[in-house]
Amino acid sequence: MPNDEWKVVLEESALGQINCLDKPIRERIKKKLETMRLISPTRTLKRHAETWVQDVGGYRIMYLADFKSKTKTIVFIGDHKEYERKYMQMFK
Repeated sequence: MPNDEWKVVLEESALGQINCLDKPIRERIKKKLETMRLISPTRTLKRHAETWVQDVGGYRIMYLADFKSKTKTIVFIGDHKEYERKYMQMFK
């Protein structure tokens, strides 16, 4: 693995979320997870700078990025409405 690649790790909850998706969107999410290995994090949550988000159509991938170990830990995968609920829960 070249030095500029990131390691992408799914938490148990995110793995369960991706497995519940329909096959076409699951394949799109998996492709995005592969490309996430090659790109640096780009967009953080407005009120939580340690948490990053990646869009896949109407779906969101929420993750934590460790810049020292170049690891992205996927903590949530879901549609936009589920993402909004998760976001609101984080800041209650």
